[in-house]
Amino acid sequence: MAATKVKKSDTGQGAGDGSGGFRSRLLDRPNVDNQSQSSGSFGYLLVLVLFALVFVLVLPLVGMMYVDTMVVRREARQQMEKVEKLRKQIEEERKNVNPVLLPHQFPDGRTPKNP
Repeated sequence: MAATKVKKSDTGQGAGDGSGGFRSRLLDRPNVDNQSQSSGSFGYLLVLVLFALVFVLVLPLVGMMYVDTMVVRREARQQMEKVEKLRKQIEEERKNVNPVLLPHQFPDGRTPKNP
């Protein structure tokens, strides 16, 4: 069998001028040497001021929300205790008082199925 020759242009590589292959697909890296140092530090200063502003405004708001939440929880707990106390008081009063029968009730307090 005869060996077939593969042309250099068929392999995806150029003729040495870098026109094909992997290296030609890479993007050029930007040259960052020409940036001034003051513009970079101004950006950092701006970010620092923005972070400080956020913390100055947000942290007190979060603190106030937390305190309000704790106050509402305490008030809800006190209201629940009052309701439980009143419920127990009503149950005790019902146990101590003779029940009044309504005309459409049995002596044990049940209503008739077929009136």
